[in-house]
Amino acid sequence: MKLTLTNMSLKYPKLIVVATLAIMLGFLMQFPKVQFDNDPENMLSSQEPVRIFHHEIKQAYALYDFVIVGIVNEENPAGVFNVDTLGRLHRLTQQLLNVQRSDSGLPVVVVPATPTEAEQRIEFDLTPTKKWEYWLGKIFSHEANSLFDEQGHSVIIGHEMMAPSVVDNIKQSEMGSLKIEYLMENPPQTAAQALQIRDDAMNNPLYQGTLVSEDEKAACLYIPIVAKPYSYNVARLVRALTADWPEQDRVLITGLPVAEDTFGVEMLLQMATSAPLAGLAIFLLLLLFFRNLSLIMAPMIVAMGSVISAMGLLIGLGYDVHIMSSMIAIFLMPIAVADAVHILSEFFDSYSRFNNKAETIRYVIGHLFKPMLYTTLTTIAGFASLAFTPIPPVQVFGLHVAFGVAVAWLLSMTLIPAYIMLFVSEQRLAKMPLKKQTNSTSSGSFSLLARMGNFSQKWSGMIILVALILVGISAYGISQIKVNDNPVKWFTADHEIRVADDILNHHFGGTYTAYLTFEEVRPEACGCEKKSQLIEDHARARFMAHSPQETEEFIVRLHQLSDQIGKPGGCDVGECFYKLLQETDRLDQKILAGWNVLADEVNYLDPAGLTTTTLPIRLQTIARDVGDELPLLLAQLSAQHELVGEALQDAALTICETHLDQSYRTFVVEMQAEVAAPPFKQPKMLRYIEGLQEHLQQSGLVGKTTSVVDALKKASFELNYAEAPAGVNALVLEGYAARNRTHDAIPENAAAVGQVFVQLEGMKKKDSLFHMVTRDYRKVNIWIQLKSGDNRDMEAVVDLVDRYVAAHAAPLELKSRWAGLTYLNVVWQDKMVRGMITSLLGSFVVVLVMMTLLFRSVLWGILAMIPLTVTITLIYGIIGLVGKDYDMPVAVLSSLTLGLSVDFSIHFLQRSRKLYRQLGNWNEVSQVMFQDPARAITRNAITISVGFLPLLLAPLVPYKTVGFFLATIMAVSWLASLLILPALLSRFQRWVFPKIDSRDDKI
Repeated sequence: MKLTLTNMSLKYPKLIVVATLAIMLGFLMQFPKVQFDNDPENMLSSQEPVRIFHHEIKQAYALYDFVIVGIVNEENPAGVFNVDTLGRLHRLTQQLLNVQRSDSGLPVVVVPATPTEAEQRIEFDLTPTKKWEYWLGKIFSHEANSLFDEQGHSVIIGHEMMAPSVVDNIKQSEMGSLKIEYLMENPPQTAAQALQIRDDAMNNPLYQGTLVSEDEKAACLYIPIVAKPYSYNVARLVRALTADWPEQDRVLITGLPVAEDTFGVEMLLQMATSAPLAGLAIFLLLLLFFRNLSLIMAPMIVAMGSVISAMGLLIGLGYDVHIMSSMIAIFLMPIAVADAVHILSEFFDSYSRFNNKAETIRYVIGHLFKPMLYTTLTTIAGFASLAFTPIPPVQVFGLHVAFGVAVAWLLSMTLIPAYIMLFVSEQRLAKMPLKKQTNSTSSGSFSLLARMGNFSQKWSGMIILVALILVGISAYGISQIKVNDNPVKWFTADHEIRVADDILNHHFGGTYTAYLTFEEVRPEACGCEKKSQLIEDHARARFMAHSPQETEEFIVRLHQLSDQIGKPGGCDVGECFYKLLQETDRLDQKILAGWNVLADEVNYLDPAGLTTTTLPIRLQTIARDVGDELPLLLAQLSAQHELVGEALQDAALTICETHLDQSYRTFVVEMQAEVAAPPFKQPKMLRYIEGLQEHLQQSGLVGKTTSVVDALKKASFELNYAEAPAGVNALVLEGYAARNRTHDAIPENAAAVGQVFVQLEGMKKKDSLFHMVTRDYRKVNIWIQLKSGDNRDMEAVVDLVDRYVAAHAAPLELKSRWAGLTYLNVVWQDKMVRGMITSLLGSFVVVLVMMTLLFRSVLWGILAMIPLTVTITLIYGIIGLVGKDYDMPVAVLSSLTLGLSVDFSIHFLQRSRKLYRQLGNWNEVSQVMFQDPARAITRNAITISVGFLPLLLAPLVPYKTVGFFLATIMAVSWLASLLILPALLSRFQRWVFPKIDSRDDKI
């Protein structure tokens, strides 16, 4: 059975080669259909609730992904607030707002004419000048000048851009209104104008720490784009537009969309370089091992065939090449040659015994078939287990690598025998003293392996003890592992995106944005009892002191109406207020009639000769029409006896109006506005949001928060700002300042809040307000800026908010949810980690069962798992001990560790069992095992390790991580197989070998 495929290949080698080439051609023909996807958001399913909500929030608040452009000037004493820098910033903004497509499809920047300058039209060609980058772009269908949608419109959403030239200047125009102008309507011409722009920006909480840095050394442009995949090209356009800027105005570009898109572009470069380098390294290494060019072409063809098959299937099924699937080629290249190396190694060492290709191949496949089959199945199991993770690209990656491994095994069983029969002549093999050559060329390694075998027997107890100690230390290291990732950290520390990220996060509140939204849980609930109690409390506070009887009458009527409308099916707050207004007319008539008469009389008095003495005499004519109102008026005026004439008349009218303001009707109208106001026009709700923002700011976890509260307070301050007269003393100045500070707050009632919002809605950039609150004021959105995009920092903020909400009950029951790219990264990475752990544990059990079945022994199955267990424990222990975060590439390594680490132990144990049946003595078996079998295992370990080493040269950290740890995995699993396993067999041979059954060698 095990030689069926081999015999067919030996009998029909030409047919096998032709069929293989035809199948590979079919897969290769799928390559032109390739599409690339570099968006980490697609790590989540399109039906993932948090992803759906993220897009709902973007639509509800008109939010977009931003390319963040920072301009830093640390040389000028005024920072960025100098005439030249602000002028360049203004010009760059205008250029970005006026990008058009030329007839040739290239971007053209059109700067409108000004009174002093003619219209400018500048065409840019962003095509890479380096040939290598140019052809990569062609091969991978990346169009550098793609800055327009299908209709030819710019992908930059101009009306949503945030820059000093296009954001509102929230300042008072005149008492009761705001200026309708931008922060920097025109570039400054003088230093004084530049400093005025600075003052306006720094005094606005919406801009400080977001648009301009608090140290005044940096400013930012937030360029909104229609889709993240355009961010890389937009960044290239900005670099082209600022290429002639002086060094003192440093231009830095960052933001998650740019980082993710740049990673995708550089990922293509990595695909085009790492896989060929890996192939070259493996080729040179095999040439060093076997010194036969025609012979080593076979495993290279197998590797290429497995890669073409896996990628062709992926593309043919309609999957995009994602960040994960871009690594398929580099993963498969070393893995695919594993079986081929075993076959060639045995063939190389055994040919001299048979001097016949066919017989040698049958012999080699005969005793390698079983271990190769099971090593392939375990590797497939390791990768296929990724199908159970909740991350679609990881599922695709795992299944297609598993398919590629299966193809590699099939080609190893068929194509390699056929290739040897057709292309490796027996005449050439006969001329080469293969066994002798092997010994000579490998004498160093042979001597080392022999010493390892002797050492493992002589010091078996010490080896086992050291292994247990290392496992114990590693277990502690595993407990220290921290799950964390950050797409920006996928770049090396000297990459321009990492540099920009560090500098801008030093100057600003943070370049990582998350959105925290709140909405009322039951917006349609009547809440009659709560509203009735609110009205009662306000009524008692306002009226009880001067009209207690009427107040009690009002409250009784209020309760009656509340009971009526609060019944099921009868909730009508409008009707309640209508009937309350009818009641207030009666009450006002009782308590305000006298004041109305008194006010009318005072209003028509002749102010000539009017004093506090003559006033009572003139009002005697109406004394009968009023009650206690007249004595009360005269008593309050007695303290102002110095007033005469018109001044006294005004004072009397003011007192009357004060009492007339104590109108139940006015009160009910105000309360109707208060209780009927949407949640986020209610001061109590806005103060709750304000308190949460203050808590976040004080925590040290958040760089800055921005909400509608900040806009409201700034607008309220400006609307009520009163400037002190010139020449007043310091005490008066402080009085004015104190009075103005009282208005830097949320207004006291909903009506006042609504009036301020009306002013903000009328600003020049009308939609700015609605990035933070919905137009019906029923939902609010807090912008949270973080200086770090690390998962653990975002998780800490989420936990902080949860604890605050739990400890501080909102005035209304609220539902909070998160959105934003920073939060999405936390979700998909958490899902990946949990999925990887689950798949690792599940596949570990599967492999254990497979080993038990392979060896028909639970004990030998456990033995086979020991190198794997030690390798996994040591590798992840090292990760924890050195403080390396458990991130995406490290998570992926779990499947590779499982699939590859068990391979060597399968070969070692299977050959040991077979030799023990022949020799019957472990000492003799050990000496033989550390010759050809150990040499084959060593060649395989070195080949796979070398295949992954080119990844260390990659400019992307995930590739470096995979390359380093995979090489480490191979080294550890090799040592574990060739030291720990023989030590265990030496120490426990009396329990292990007597259980061997002759049936175990059959399949």
